[in-house]
Amino acid sequence: MRFVIGLLLGFGLGFAGAILFAPEKKKDAVHWPEGHPAAGGVSPNGRRVSGSLQQAIRSVQDRVNEAWEEARKASQQAEQEMQDRYQQAAGRKAEAKK
Repeated sequence: MRFVIGLLLGFGLGFAGAILFAPEKKKDAVHWPEGHPAAGGVSPNGRRVSGSLQQAIRSVQDRVNEAWEEARKASQQAEQEMQDRYQQAAGRKAEAKK
């Protein structure tokens, strides 16, 4: 058991030392060949984003928002129908007890 604990501690310390004392890597800019789709526009914050990607993301966002709105309306309608049925059933039971 001592061996296993010592082994785990050794690996843990070695891993922590490797992370702490690792040399820093410089991030090199990616150089795309001319004509590559990613070689195009750079957004104001420095990230490379193509216009079609932005359109696709907006399209997905619009669809999700539309689906969310439809689900919310359907939920409200179902809740109203359940409340109406409950009121009818509760009204009948109250009349039957009288």
